[in-house]
Amino acid sequence: MRKKLIIPALALTLVGGAVVGTSHMMPAFAKDNTSNTNQEEHQDKENSAQLQKIAKISSKEAEAIALKEVPGTVKESELEEEDGVLVYGFEVQTTSGDVKDVKVNAKNGDIFKVENEDNDEGDGEENDDNIKNLQKRASLSSKEAEAIALKEVPGTVKDSELEDEDGVVVYDVEVKKSEGIIKGVKVDASSGKIIKVADEEEDNDDEVEND
Repeated sequence: MRKKLIIPALALTLVGGAVVGTSHMMPAFAKDNTSNTNQEEHQDKENSAQLQKIAKISSKEAEAIALKEVPGTVKESELEEEDGVLVYGFEVQTTSGDVKDVKVNAKNGDIFKVENEDNDEGDGEENDDNIKNLQKRASLSSKEAEAIALKEVPGTVKDSELEDEDGVVVYDVEVKKSEGIIKGVKVDASSGKIIKVADEEEDNDDEVEND
């Protein structure tokens, strides 16, 4: 009988020991995480200090150079290495609201790079250039193309756009018919010929004219 009583007591002791052991391990794990964070912060400070020693001009001097290149307000600055060159990076907001990223060589003060911080804005400028190029190639105006499209598909013009389709500049005119169906009518911007008439909702060609 004594053996039967001893076994549960021993098991309880082991379980209790495991619980106690686990409770002691958790604070130690949290302490290790805190230690790693502190080490990373310390390493960042050391790297920054090393870069400062290599730089030949101060942050204020570099900022003045950046603002001379791109007038505005400095929103953020950073000393960094880019493509093997030590540079001061400045985010400058211009009076028009644009944000430029100006990189100044930290050794000789030369402008290393100037680029748009907002990529979407750059895409918009590129699209504007494409539209201007298409307009130069077009012989018809948008109103003339719309009139041709409405003659082909009577209705109301909802939208029109100048675009390049397989090397041909066309006006893509969306026409809403009386029964509510929307047709996409493509008109050659040079000759005025109907290139294609398609159902805008289902994107199926109803009529194609190549001549």
